[in-house]
Amino acid sequence: MTSEKARAPAANPRAPQQKRGRERVAALMASAAALFVEKGFDATTMTEIAARAGAAIGTLYLFFPTKEALAQAILAENAESLSTQLDALQERAMGLAPAAIADALFDVLGDFLTKYPAYSALLDLPGDEGWRRKMRGRRREQIAALFARAEPPLPSGQAERLAVIVPQLMRIPLTLLGEKRLRDGVLQELRLMLARHLEGSGQV
Repeated sequence: MTSEKARAPAANPRAPQQKRGRERVAALMASAAALFVEKGFDATTMTEIAARAGAAIGTLYLFFPTKEALAQAILAENAESLSTQLDALQERAMGLAPAAIADALFDVLGDFLTKYPAYSALLDLPGDEGWRRKMRGRRREQIAALFARAEPPLPSGQAERLAVIVPQLMRIPLTLLGEKRLRDGVLQELRLMLARHLEGSGQV
């Protein structure tokens, strides 16, 4: 299985070969992610990112030639984490009712948004469209596979439609960066809407 991280564009950071280099890259990415959430992508400078990480600006540019490359690397790493969580859900989803699977999906999303707030800040930035199409395709495959494991299993056509609808629903709370209380309330409403839809169609 090819990971989303591996499919990210060529503008990815220079891969460090030693532990110290990997630690520097991790610190730079953590610094950038925090600043992107606090100030926004446009208002954040590379100088600020290096300073927060306690690194020389030359070190930052050694690994990330542009701010866009740095943002893409963070987005790819976050997306890979979400993919890992959805893969882990596959076994737990076996035999669950479709509505219960939908509920579990929103649990995963809520936890993900709390842990990776920068994902919301970076998702709609211009970037490598080929990588983004692959990421969306992978996400649809994962969600369709979850509903295929349901009991009763959803017809393949319905599972494919839900695999398109659910990511679109999940994008709504992504727009509420910094509004945790409202975001959590919206997640709960979306969770209930989907569960009621599945229950109303007899897919409990």
